[in-house]
Amino acid sequence: MAEKGDMSERKQSRELDSLRRDTAAIARLLRQARLDEIHQDIKQAKAKLDYAESRLSGNPTESE
Repeated sequence: MAEKGDMSERKQSRELDSLRRDTAAIARLLRQARLDEIHQDIKQAKAKLDYAESRLSGNPTESE
């Protein structure tokens, strides 16, 4: 039969493992959110570059 101290240590160990998993999951979500933000920044920069290239080549733009 397991002693009360052993049960408490196992429970604490399980809780720590759960916290580690939660921390890792949160870190992954934050990295993903940051990548999504960077992706949007790249799309905006590309649109600006496309617009500038169009203007420099003398092609009319949709807003003109």
